[in-house]
Amino acid sequence: MKHFFLLLFCFTSPLIAGPENWLEAGLLTPEMITSVKPELGLTQDQEEKMTTLVKDVMAEAEPVEKQVREHEKELTRLLRQPTTTAAEAEAALTPLLAAEAEVKKLRLRTLLALRDVLTPEQQAKAVNLAPSRQGKRSSAEAQVKEKAQRLKTAVDALGVPPTQAMQARGQAIVSLMRAGDYGAAGQALDELILESELDQTATVPAPDFSQFSPGDTDLTVLKQRYTDVEVAAQSIVSIPLVRRLIEAKTALEAAKIAEDAEQVGRILTWAEEMLKK
Repeated sequence: MKHFFLLLFCFTSPLIAGPENWLEAGLLTPEMITSVKPELGLTQDQEEKMTTLVKDVMAEAEPVEKQVREHEKELTRLLRQPTTTAAEAEAALTPLLAAEAEVKKLRLRTLLALRDVLTPEQQAKAVNLAPSRQGKRSSAEAQVKEKAQRLKTAVDALGVPPTQAMQARGQAIVSLMRAGDYGAAGQALDELILESELDQTATVPAPDFSQFSPGDTDLTVLKQRYTDVEVAAQSIVSIPLVRRLIEAKTALEAAKIAEDAEQVGRILTWAEEMLKK
Protein backbone atom coordinates (compact mmCIF):
# COMPACT_ATOMS: atom_id res chain seq x y z
CA MET A 1 0.00 0.00 0.00
CA LYS A 2 3.02 2.27 0.30
CA HIS A 3 3.34 2.45 -3.49
CA PHE A 4 0.29 4.67 -3.85
CA PHE A 5 1.68 7.32 -1.53
CA LEU A 6 5.08 7.22 -3.17
CA LEU A 7 3.32 7.93 -6.45
CA LEU A 8 1.36 10.76 -4.89
CA PHE A 9 4.54 12.34 -3.57
CA CYS A 10 6.08 12.13 -7.04
CA PHE A 11 2.99 13.43 -8.78
CA THR A 12 3.11 17.13 -7.88
CA SER A 13 3.92 18.57 -11.30
CA PRO A 14 2.14 21.70 -12.61
CA LEU A 15 -0.67 19.36 -13.62
CA ILE A 16 -1.85 19.10 -10.02
CA ALA A 17 0.00 22.07 -8.54
CA GLY A 18 -1.76 24.54 -6.26
CA PRO A 19 -5.22 24.09 -4.69
CA GLU A 20 -6.59 27.14 -6.52
CA ASN A 21 -10.34 26.98 -5.71
CA TRP A 22 -10.52 23.19 -5.88
CA LEU A 23 -10.72 22.75 -2.09
CA GLU A 24 -13.73 25.04 -1.87
CA ALA A 25 -15.44 22.80 -4.40
CA GLY A 26 -14.60 19.69 -2.41
CA LEU A 27 -11.75 18.59 -4.68
CA LEU A 28 -8.50 17.39 -3.15
CA THR A 29 -5.05 17.29 -4.70
CA PRO A 30 -2.89 14.17 -4.21
CA GLU A 31 -0.69 16.07 -1.75
CA MET A 32 -3.71 17.02 0.33
CA ILE A 33 -4.87 13.42 0.49
CA THR A 34 -1.37 12.33 1.48
CA SER A 35 -1.13 14.96 4.23
CA VAL A 36 -4.24 13.61 6.00
CA LYS A 37 -3.83 9.94 5.06
CA PRO A 38 -3.68 8.56 8.64
CA GLU A 39 -7.04 10.13 9.50
CA LEU A 40 -8.82 8.93 6.35
CA GLY A 41 -8.41 5.21 6.95
CA LEU A 42 -8.16 4.32 3.27
CA THR A 43 -8.90 0.71 2.40
CA GLN A 44 -6.52 -1.37 0.32
CA ASP A 45 -9.02 -1.23 -2.55
CA GLN A 46 -9.07 2.58 -2.43
CA GLU A 47 -5.29 2.80 -2.43
CA GLU A 48 -5.04 0.40 -5.37
CA LYS A 49 -7.60 2.43 -7.33
CA MET A 50 -5.68 5.64 -6.64
CA THR A 51 -2.40 4.00 -7.58
CA THR A 52 -3.81 2.94 -10.94
CA LEU A 53 -5.36 6.36 -11.47
CA VAL A 54 -2.14 8.24 -10.77
CA LYS A 55 -0.07 5.92 -12.97
CA ASP A 56 -2.48 6.40 -15.86
CA VAL A 57 -2.58 10.17 -15.42
CA MET A 58 1.21 10.45 -15.23
CA ALA A 59 1.49 8.62 -18.55
CA GLU A 60 -1.15 10.87 -20.12
CA ALA A 61 0.32 14.04 -18.65
CA GLU A 62 3.88 13.60 -19.88
CA PRO A 63 3.31 14.44 -23.58
CA VAL A 64 0.87 17.23 -22.70
CA GLU A 65 3.32 18.90 -20.32
CA LYS A 66 6.08 18.46 -22.88
CA GLN A 67 3.99 20.40 -25.40
CA VAL A 68 3.50 23.20 -22.89
CA ARG A 69 7.25 23.42 -22.25
CA GLU A 70 8.03 23.45 -25.97
CA HIS A 71 5.48 26.17 -26.71
CA GLU A 72 6.74 28.22 -23.74
CA LYS A 73 10.29 27.90 -25.01
CA GLU A 74 9.30 29.02 -28.51
CA LEU A 75 7.33 32.00 -27.22
CA THR A 76 10.24 33.03 -24.96
CA ARG A 77 12.63 32.75 -27.90
CA LEU A 78 10.47 35.02 -30.02
CA LEU A 79 9.93 37.57 -27.25
CA ARG A 80 13.69 37.89 -26.79
CA GLN A 81 14.08 38.92 -30.40
CA PRO A 82 13.64 42.68 -30.84
CA THR A 83 12.26 42.19 -34.37
CA THR A 84 9.38 39.93 -33.32
CA THR A 85 6.01 41.43 -34.24
CA ALA A 86 2.82 41.29 -32.17
CA ALA A 87 1.26 39.00 -34.77
CA GLU A 88 4.17 36.54 -34.51
CA ALA A 89 4.00 36.58 -30.71
CA GLU A 90 0.25 36.00 -30.75
CA ALA A 91 0.67 33.13 -33.21
CA ALA A 92 3.13 31.48 -30.80
CA LEU A 93 0.87 32.17 -27.82
CA THR A 94 -2.16 30.42 -29.35
CA PRO A 95 -0.79 26.83 -29.25
CA LEU A 96 0.61 27.47 -25.75
CA LEU A 97 -2.83 28.46 -24.46
CA ALA A 98 -4.35 25.42 -26.16
CA ALA A 99 -1.80 23.11 -24.54
CA GLU A 100 -2.34 24.72 -21.14
CA ALA A 101 -6.08 24.21 -21.56
CA GLU A 102 -5.48 20.49 -22.06
CA VAL A 103 -3.44 20.43 -18.86
CA LYS A 104 -6.28 22.06 -16.94
CA LYS A 105 -8.81 19.60 -18.34
CA LEU A 106 -6.64 16.66 -17.31
CA ARG A 107 -6.15 18.25 -13.88
CA LEU A 108 -9.90 18.55 -13.37
CA ARG A 109 -10.59 14.98 -14.53
CA THR A 110 -7.92 13.71 -12.14
CA LEU A 111 -9.22 15.59 -9.12
CA LEU A 112 -12.77 14.42 -9.80
CA ALA A 113 -11.58 10.82 -10.16
CA LEU A 114 -9.66 11.03 -6.88
CA ARG A 115 -12.69 12.49 -5.15
CA ASP A 116 -14.90 9.67 -6.37
CA VAL A 117 -12.62 7.05 -4.80
CA LEU A 118 -13.27 8.55 -1.35
CA THR A 119 -16.47 8.07 0.62
CA PRO A 120 -18.50 11.21 1.43
CA GLU A 121 -17.27 10.99 5.04
CA GLN A 122 -13.62 10.75 3.93
CA GLN A 123 -14.09 13.68 1.57
CA ALA A 124 -15.53 15.88 4.32
CA LYS A 125 -12.78 14.93 6.76
CA ALA A 126 -10.03 15.61 4.21
CA VAL A 127 -11.52 18.99 3.26
CA ASN A 128 -11.62 20.01 6.93
CA LEU A 129 -8.11 18.81 7.79
CA ALA A 130 -6.15 19.67 4.64
CA PRO A 131 -5.97 23.49 4.98
CA SER A 132 -4.17 23.43 8.34
CA ARG A 133 -1.70 20.83 7.10
CA GLN A 134 -1.14 22.69 3.87
CA GLY A 135 -0.54 26.03 5.62
CA LYS A 136 2.81 25.03 7.10
CA ARG A 137 3.86 23.36 3.90
CA SER A 138 2.79 26.35 1.79
CA SER A 139 5.14 28.70 3.66
CA ALA A 140 8.16 26.44 3.10
CA GLU A 141 7.06 25.78 -0.47
CA ALA A 142 6.81 29.51 -1.20
CA GLN A 143 10.32 30.15 0.11
CA VAL A 144 11.78 27.35 -1.97
CA LYS A 145 9.96 28.46 -5.11
CA GLU A 146 11.15 32.03 -4.63
CA LYS A 147 14.77 30.86 -4.43
CA ALA A 148 14.29 28.56 -7.40
CA GLN A 149 12.84 31.39 -9.45
CA ARG A 150 15.80 33.65 -8.64
CA LEU A 151 18.18 30.98 -9.82
CA LYS A 152 16.13 30.19 -12.93
CA THR A 153 15.96 33.88 -13.88
CA ALA A 154 19.74 34.20 -13.62
CA VAL A 155 20.34 31.06 -15.68
CA ASP A 156 17.80 32.08 -18.33
CA ALA A 157 19.53 35.48 -18.60
CA LEU A 158 22.65 33.71 -19.86
CA GLY A 159 20.84 33.08 -23.13
CA VAL A 160 22.19 29.54 -23.47
CA PRO A 161 20.88 26.16 -22.24
CA PRO A 162 21.90 25.30 -18.67
CA THR A 163 24.88 23.00 -18.34
CA GLN A 164 24.33 19.32 -17.68
CA ALA A 165 25.52 19.83 -14.10
CA MET A 166 22.97 22.63 -13.62
CA GLN A 167 20.22 20.47 -15.07
CA ALA A 168 21.12 17.50 -12.89
CA ARG A 169 21.19 19.59 -9.71
CA GLY A 170 17.95 21.26 -10.71
CA GLN A 171 16.21 17.95 -11.38
CA ALA A 172 17.34 16.64 -7.99
CA ILE A 173 15.79 19.69 -6.33
CA VAL A 174 12.59 19.32 -8.33
CA SER A 175 12.38 15.69 -7.21
CA LEU A 176 12.64 16.78 -3.57
CA MET A 177 9.92 19.36 -4.12
CA ARG A 178 7.70 16.79 -5.81
CA ALA A 179 8.24 14.52 -2.82
CA GLY A 180 7.08 17.34 -0.56
CA ASP A 181 10.46 17.55 1.20
CA TYR A 182 10.82 21.33 1.05
CA GLY A 183 13.33 21.38 3.88
CA ALA A 184 15.79 19.28 1.91
CA ALA A 185 14.90 21.13 -1.30
CA GLY A 186 15.64 24.47 0.37
CA GLN A 187 18.97 23.25 1.68
CA ALA A 188 19.94 21.87 -1.74
CA LEU A 189 18.94 25.16 -3.34
CA ASP A 190 21.01 27.15 -0.86
CA GLU A 191 24.03 25.01 -1.70
CA LEU A 192 23.44 25.40 -5.43
CA ILE A 193 22.97 29.17 -5.13
CA LEU A 194 26.27 29.39 -3.25
CA GLU A 195 28.14 27.23 -5.76
CA SER A 196 26.55 29.02 -8.71
CA GLU A 197 27.84 32.33 -7.31
CA LEU A 198 24.43 33.77 -8.01
CA ASP A 199 24.96 36.69 -5.65
CA GLN A 200 28.38 37.63 -6.99
CA THR A 201 28.21 41.31 -7.87
CA ALA A 202 31.86 42.11 -8.62
CA THR A 203 32.55 42.88 -12.27
CA VAL A 204 35.24 40.64 -13.70
CA PRO A 205 37.31 42.28 -16.46
CA ALA A 206 37.45 40.57 -19.85
CA PRO A 207 40.42 38.20 -20.07
CA ASP A 208 43.51 39.28 -21.97
CA PHE A 209 43.94 36.23 -24.17
CA SER A 210 47.28 37.52 -25.46
CA GLN A 211 48.78 36.55 -22.09
CA PHE A 212 48.13 32.87 -22.76
CA SER A 213 50.12 30.42 -24.83
CA PRO A 214 48.36 29.21 -27.99
CA GLY A 215 49.56 25.66 -27.42
CA ASP A 216 49.32 23.22 -30.30
CA THR A 217 47.58 25.03 -33.17
CA ASP A 218 47.32 22.11 -35.56
CA LEU A 219 43.76 22.23 -36.93
CA THR A 220 42.90 18.70 -35.84
CA VAL A 221 44.28 19.37 -32.36
CA LEU A 222 42.39 22.65 -32.07
CA LYS A 223 39.14 20.91 -32.95
CA GLN A 224 39.76 18.26 -30.30
CA ARG A 225 40.69 20.90 -27.71
CA TYR A 226 37.49 22.78 -28.49
CA THR A 227 35.45 19.58 -28.06
CA ASP A 228 37.19 18.83 -24.76
CA VAL A 229 36.42 22.33 -23.49
CA GLU A 230 32.76 22.00 -24.45
CA VAL A 231 32.51 18.67 -22.61
CA ALA A 232 34.29 20.01 -19.52
CA ALA A 233 32.07 23.11 -19.45
CA GLN A 234 29.02 20.88 -18.91
CA SER A 235 30.26 20.08 -15.41
CA ILE A 236 30.21 23.64 -14.07
CA VAL A 237 27.45 25.44 -12.18
CA SER A 238 29.13 28.82 -11.69
CA ILE A 239 27.03 31.43 -13.48
CA PRO A 240 29.87 34.00 -13.72
CA LEU A 241 32.14 31.34 -15.23
CA VAL A 242 29.50 30.35 -17.77
CA ARG A 243 29.12 34.01 -18.65
CA ARG A 244 32.87 34.37 -19.20
CA LEU A 245 32.96 31.22 -21.30
CA ILE A 246 30.19 32.63 -23.46
CA GLU A 247 32.27 35.79 -23.98
CA ALA A 248 35.29 33.65 -24.79
CA LYS A 249 33.29 31.66 -27.33
CA THR A 250 32.29 34.91 -29.06
CA ALA A 251 35.95 35.91 -29.25
CA LEU A 252 36.86 32.44 -30.49
CA GLU A 253 34.29 32.61 -33.29
CA ALA A 254 35.74 35.96 -34.36
CA ALA A 255 39.24 34.44 -34.38
CA LYS A 256 37.99 31.52 -36.49
CA ILE A 257 36.49 33.91 -39.03
CA ALA A 258 39.81 35.75 -39.14
CA GLU A 259 41.57 32.38 -39.53
CA ASP A 260 43.78 33.32 -36.58
CA ALA A 261 44.77 29.88 -35.29
CA GLU A 262 47.05 31.32 -32.62
CA GLN A 263 44.26 33.43 -31.15
CA VAL A 264 41.98 30.40 -31.16
CA GLY A 265 44.67 28.48 -29.32
CA ARG A 266 45.14 31.24 -26.73
CA ILE A 267 41.42 31.39 -26.04
CA LEU A 268 41.27 27.62 -25.66
CA THR A 269 44.25 27.68 -23.31
CA TRP A 270 42.46 30.29 -21.16
CA ALA A 271 39.30 28.17 -21.12
CA GLU A 272 41.24 25.02 -20.27
CA GLU A 273 42.90 26.73 -17.32
CA MET A 274 39.61 28.21 -16.08
CA LEU A 275 37.93 24.81 -16.19
CA LYS A 276 40.73 23.21 -14.14
CA LYS A 277 40.14 25.53 -11.19
